[in-house]
Amino acid sequence: MRRVASDGLPARVSGPWTREKLTYVSKYAGAFMTSMAPKRTAQKWLELVYIDLLCGPGLGIERESGNQFDGSPLRALNINPPFDRLFFSDLSNRNVDALTRRISPSDLHRVTLQSGDCNEVAKRVVKALPTRSLGLAFIDPEGFEVTFSLFEILSTRRIDVLFLFPSGIGIRRNLAKFARRAHSPMDRLWGDRSWRELPPAKLAAGRRLDSDEALSLDRPWVLAFRTKMAGLGFIYQDEADPCFTNEKNVPMYHLLFFSKHPAGLTLWRGIKKISPSGQRLLPF
Repeated sequence: MRRVASDGLPARVSGPWTREKLTYVSKYAGAFMTSMAPKRTAQKWLELVYIDLLCGPGLGIERESGNQFDGSPLRALNINPPFDRLFFSDLSNRNVDALTRRISPSDLHRVTLQSGDCNEVAKRVVKALPTRSLGLAFIDPEGFEVTFSLFEILSTRRIDVLFLFPSGIGIRRNLAKFARRAHSPMDRLWGDRSWRELPPAKLAAGRRLDSDEALSLDRPWVLAFRTKMAGLGFIYQDEADPCFTNEKNVPMYHLLFFSKHPAGLTLWRGIKKISPSGQRLLPF
C-alpha cells in the first residue's frame, strides 16, 4: 500500500511492528560500524558497506496513526561511524526516484542507487565490492520477491544478513496454493523443491503423513531455512530471532540473522538485550 507523504512523494504504509523491525536493524548497523570502523582504520577492511535491495521510497507511514518515519535507507545513512558505501535498489522506479530526492546531497557520493529485480541487482553489487570489504545486507521483501540465489550471491563475500522471513502471514496464507502448484514462489525462495517434503507442506498438498511427520507438524519453517543458510557458510545464527505480530497478535514475520563470523552473532545478541521499546530483556 502506498500513500503520499508530507513532502509530496510516495511513502510505504505499514503497521506498528515495522518501526520495531527497523529499530533492530538500526541498532545492529550502529553496533556493526562502532565495532568495525577501527578495524577499517587499521587496514583490515578496505570498505564497510550497507546493502538494501528492496529499499522502498525511504519514508514510511503508520496505517493507524498516520505518523511518518524514516525507512531503512535513511536510517542507514545516519549511522555513525558512517558506512563507506551504501547500495540501494528497488523494482519500482517511482520508489527509487523518491528515495533519491530524499537523500541529502552531502550523502549522495556514498550511495549507489538503481532500479531492478533484487536478485539481479545483487550480482552487480557483489561484483563491484573490493575483496577486502565487509558488509551488512538487509533483505526486506513485501512478498516472495527474493530467491535463494540472492543469498548464494551474498555468501561469496563477508556480508552479514538480516532477512525478514515470511514465516507467518506469507507462508501460512499461501501454503495450500503453493503446495499444489508444479512451480511456485516458494520454490524460488527455497532454491529447490525440498520444502515440499516438510510435514506442513505435505499436509497442505493433501498427502498422508507418517507418525513421525505428524508429531513434527509444528516444526517452524525458520529452522529449515536456517539449515539451508548454514549450508552456504552462514553458521552463526540466532535461535531466538525476533518474531513480529500484527494488531491481532497473529505472527507475521521473523527477523533472521546470519553471519559467517562469531563476532557478528555476539553483536546481534548484544543489541537484542534491550527491546525496541527500551526495556531490558531477561535471558531465557
